[in-house]
Amino acid sequence: MTRYLTEADLIDAIGALTSDRLSRFLSAQIVIPRQTDQGLVYERLDVARLELACELDDQYDMEADALSTMLSLIDQMHGLRAELREVLHAIDAQPDPVRSQLIETIGAARFRRS
Repeated sequence: MTRYLTEADLIDAIGALTSDRLSRFLSAQIVIPRQTDQGLVYERLDVARLELACELDDQYDMEADALSTMLSLIDQMHGLRAELREVLHAIDAQPDPVRSQLIETIGAARFRRS
């Protein structure tokens, strides 16, 4: 079962997060809380995103919209890494001759583009 956090829980959990900073991040849709009967609540994943957002904001003094774009790119990169892992698992599951041919073909394609 997922434990939801309130705004107060978030601010307690993330030292660099303030109510004003959270409002800026919400406006830029860095996190999108869930609306419940008790009000807005956040998931554990939101904590990780907000910690990263605070760290990047502190280091680079970025506008919230630029920060949102950067986090979106990071999300895309993680998605691509997960897809690549699946492709590698599929290649690894192939018989040796097929795997060798795929590795050779992929290697040749990589060096053609250079």
